[in-house]
Order: sequence, then structure tokens, then C-alpha cells
Amino acid sequence: MTSGSHVLVTGAAGFIGRHTVTAFHHAGHHVTAVDLRPAPAHLTAAARWRRGDFADPALLAEIASGRFTTVVHQAGNSDTRAPAGPELQETNTLGPLRLADACRTGKARLIYASSHAVYGTLHHRTPIAEDADIDPIRCSGPLSPYAASKLTLDQHMRTRHTTGLNWIGLRYTNVFGPDEDDKGPMASILSRLLHQAATTGLIRVFDDSLTAARDYIRVETVTVTLVRLATTRRSVPAAVYNLGAGCAVPFADLAQWCARLHREATGQSLHIELVPNPVPDAYQHFTCADMTALDKILPDRPAESAKSVEARAAELFTTYRDHATR
Repeated sequence: MTSGSHVLVTGAAGFIGRHTVTAFHHAGHHVTAVDLRPAPAHLTAAARWRRGDFADPALLAEIASGRFTTVVHQAGNSDTRAPAGPELQETNTLGPLRLADACRTGKARLIYASSHAVYGTLHHRTPIAEDADIDPIRCSGPLSPYAASKLTLDQHMRTRHTTGLNWIGLRYTNVFGPDEDDKGPMASILSRLLHQAATTGLIRVFDDSLTAARDYIRVETVTVTLVRLATTRRSVPAAVYNLGAGCAVPFADLAQWCARLHREATGQSLHIELVPNPVPDAYQHFTCADMTALDKILPDRPAESAKSVEARAAELFTTYRDHATR
């Protein structure tokens, strides 16, 4: 795909979707954005907006006609507490599979959002590779219907589209960044802790997560990677790939970052409150992506590290504090 190509972004009004629209627009592509929600005011000029379902038959027919060079599928139910049932299955599994069929007919490259949640508990607290997703020695597998819906999609893509479709599934770890406010409790834990520290001087942490550690990736790193995957001239095998930092940051470090930033801003100590975990059996206490596979196909992708995550965290803290003190 070259600059000026036609790109469809689904879930375009969501957190990652908004940043995806911006990234492809700035890269010089013609962007069509689809979401059930109206277009954010600051992005109306960045894309041609369509309000509706990504699996609407009319849109699927348009994709199948060959209108789009690339489809970046960010839509779906991202509520990790969503109950199992037809609605979740349709939104996260069956609808995306029909989208994939349309992309195959229209010869569009498909890049879709999967999730690191598919691995569940990592038994050895070490980075996990994509082919270990059903290895009971390495991981428990999905801990929630949400995670199960994502794994089912990945498995169907692997078996149904071995040839004939240029596709990539990306298992995001914990994506964070500016403009997460509308995600509520589904916002990244890092952003939520930074917002609490900046606005209240108090952070709340689950009492069983003191030894937890997670793999965080900046949303800007995600979208740069998406653009490069869509435009690379390298041969990219159709497969599911991890997309994270490849390192796990302990919750204790997050608390220290918040305490230091709060003390530097106010001269006061940060208060930490331990609260019961309402879903201990469905909670991922350790996440860390093995990035070997993606590094092989995209060696020039932007790297992430604990230091880059900490630097972005400091910027977000300042943003939250500035908004709170206006």
C-alpha cells in the first residue's frame, strides 16, 4: 500500500480507533471511518465518516467491491466483564469473520485487533509467544468470555484463511495514552492510576495485585506499527502477532511513578488504598508479550521499553493535572 491509498478504519470513534484515523490521515491516506457513535469533532476533517455497524451488509459489499486497499478493524466489545452470549459472539467473532470474507473478495489487506487476554494466566511469568496460546503448560487460556471470543476469532482466521487473504491479527497488551477518558473502567490501569494521582492524590490498587506486572504499550507505538504493517513492501505471513513492549512493569513501579510525580507537583505524599478485587479469578496478574515474530517481519518497528513507558506516563500525569487545575 502506498500513500494515498484508501483505508477503512472500524471502531473509529474509540480510543485506539481515533488514534488510528489520525495516524493514517497524517501518513497521507484517504481514510473512511466507521463507528456506531458520531464522529469526534476534532477528526471530522481527517476521514469520511459513516455512522453504523462494521458488519452492515452494505459496507461489507463495498469492501468486497475492492474499494479499500486496507481495512483496520478496531471495532468490537472491549468490555472484559461482558457476559457470554450471542451479542458478544456476533460482535467479536462472527461479525469480524464476515468482514474477513469481504476483504478476501475485495483483495483488501485486513489488520484486526486481538488481545493479549487470550493467554490468561502466564504460569511461568515470562514472555509468551503466539503459538503457546493453547499450551496448558505455558498459560491457562481465556479467563473471561471476552478473551474467549478473541481467541475463537484468531483460531478461525488461522484455519479459514490459510491462503487468499492478506491478514494480520494483533494481540495488543495494555495500550495506554491520551484521550482514554471515555473508556471508564476499561481504560488502561496505568492511565487510571495516573489520573487518580493527578486529580485526587490517592490511588486505589487491588489488594491481590501487589506482585502483579503488566506489559504496557503507548497508543502512538501501536498506530505507527499499524501504518508500517499496512505499507511495508516486505512479505508478511498471514498470522496472529503479539504487539506489546516485551517487558512487564511491576505495579509497585507504577505506584512509585505516581508517588514521585505527585510529590514533585504538590510537595505532598501520595496515598495508596488497597481494595478487594471483585474478579480475582478473571484477573491477569502478569502480562508480557514475546515480540520475536513481529520483530522478524517488521525489524524497523518502533521499540518500546520501561523507560519510554515511564516517560509517557509523566507526560500524561502532567496533562491530567493541568486539566484538573484549570
